[in-house]
Amino acid sequence: MSDYTTVARPYARAVYQQATESTSVDSWSNALALLSAVAEDVTMKAVLDNPQAGSEQKAELIMKVAGDKLGVTQQNLVKLMAENGRLKALPEVAKQFEVYRAEAEGKIDAEVVSAFPLSSEQAESITSTLKAKLGREVTISTSTDESLIGGVVIKAGDTIIDASMKSQLASLALALGR
Repeated sequence: MSDYTTVARPYARAVYQQATESTSVDSWSNALALLSAVAEDVTMKAVLDNPQAGSEQKAELIMKVAGDKLGVTQQNLVKLMAENGRLKALPEVAKQFEVYRAEAEGKIDAEVVSAFPLSSEQAESITSTLKAKLGREVTISTSTDESLIGGVVIKAGDTIIDASMKSQLASLALALGR
């Protein structure tokens, strides 16, 4: 599966700008979530991957599945992305749109991966530290990865903090020339 981040970013930025100018951020958020779900459907993926189906057919099918839940401007986005062969990037456009929205609202989601489950006190401490460091409201999601040995890896937007034993041991091995 390809990474569509680079392709999706200009679409998401343009859509977010249009949505804020027309005060329809919620409407766009809902429409993009729907379009993302449609594009990620297994059957739809097969259609989008089919070179025999034309871009216009693909756009019409997506709009038909979405039904009357898309406005004219949202339908135009689907048509534009179809013309440019970018329909498979719809889920990433939705994701990037939500990143722009959260940024404008002063919020950020952070993923915390730790070697062991975090206590609620540890999670609160990480949340307040990130809030102070990033200057935004932070919502964290946690998961565990025993291969880290100890410590945590935190991903918040473009910021990555790797305070795991695994990376420290790798750095030490590199410094020792192994």
